[in-house]
Amino acid sequence: MEYDVIVLGGGPAGATAAMFLAQAGKNVCLIDKAKFPRDKTCGDAQGRKAANVMKKIGIYEEYEKLPGQKIYGITLSSPNGTQIEIDVEDRANPAPGYVHKRIVFDEFLFKNASKMVKVVKNMHVKDVIVENGYVKGVVGTNEKGQEEEVRAKLLLAADGGTSIVAAKFKLNDNPPEHFISAIRAYYTGVTGMTDRIEIHMVDELIPGYFWIFPLPNGEANVGLGMIVKDMAEKKINLKDAMIRALEVNPLFKDRFKNSELVGQIKGWNLPIASHHRKCYGNGFMLLGDAASLIDPLSGEGVGTAMISGEVSAKISMEALAKGDFSEKFLEKYDKELWDVIGDEIKTNYKIQQLGKDHPEWIDKLMVKASKDEKFRKLFESMLPYTGGRKKLGKMDFIRMFI
Repeated sequence: MEYDVIVLGGGPAGATAAMFLAQAGKNVCLIDKAKFPRDKTCGDAQGRKAANVMKKIGIYEEYEKLPGQKIYGITLSSPNGTQIEIDVEDRANPAPGYVHKRIVFDEFLFKNASKMVKVVKNMHVKDVIVENGYVKGVVGTNEKGQEEEVRAKLLLAADGGTSIVAAKFKLNDNPPEHFISAIRAYYTGVTGMTDRIEIHMVDELIPGYFWIFPLPNGEANVGLGMIVKDMAEKKINLKDAMIRALEVNPLFKDRFKNSELVGQIKGWNLPIASHHRKCYGNGFMLLGDAASLIDPLSGEGVGTAMISGEVSAKISMEALAKGDFSEKFLEKYDKELWDVIGDEIKTNYKIQQLGKDHPEWIDKLMVKASKDEKFRKLFESMLPYTGGRKKLGKMDFIRMFI
């Protein structure tokens, strides 16, 4: 049979797209190479963007019941050790963010999508079917080891940073300055954790950072990330940098003195949205990491991935209604997606570059925020886990650094 839409990849972007399409009555096949639950190397935090999408789908109340840590603020530090703590003022309202392990969060989304659409698990897609210049489906090996074709009018490729579809059409061309390399580990016994996530600007990683994200039962997601080009130029080994920070940095060494590593330290590379990829073509759209939608400053990608799932579903419905699956028509997806995420991505990339070119300004910013209440409020209004996200005007942006 031919489906209306194939969604390739059951993570946040793909599951979101599948649910929106199913609620509109479309015939959808959701394909993933894994069997859920499955782990995903990540910082594990989800913020307002993800929450807003789940509210539209109607699964937010169920999401709030998952085993995770509510987040009500951020602890920030600069290279010189200046540290500030920013909390939301009203804890009676829903938490601005959560930390859920991706093995929990992704299964939750996938399970909800599975109730609505046809699911093919354990299928390793190896190629895209192209006929008369249009994508018509995928071919791969199913869980029985047999070759199988799945066909549809449209393909939504949410198959991650190593996307088969992006590679097929040579859309995976991010240069090294637009890739992040990161590592993540789980620790128990870390002292001083609160219901804030922690972002620490360690000197050798700038404009990357070190993070500590609290989880239930005294566990913490601990990691660091930096731009691939900078990592190569500075000859940084991320695992060595993490161990060095935990053992030497005054902000961490006492807190991790009696901690224990749970499992392995895992690493991954991710394309960031400072490189605006073409994310569409005849018969297909790219979603989430496949479309290079990671925030260049925070490294967060779940929220933008879910937004791409929502927007791609909308454009898919319009294309199905018109019977037009051309590249020219699907360009609307790129435009509407970047109308939503573009301003924030561009602003965050400017801040990332300023931090890279002038690392001393990070110390200056943090010191000023620790002493100047008016400036602190401006700074606070930008942050994702304190209840608001201000769109910076030109003068606001300038005031951040004077």
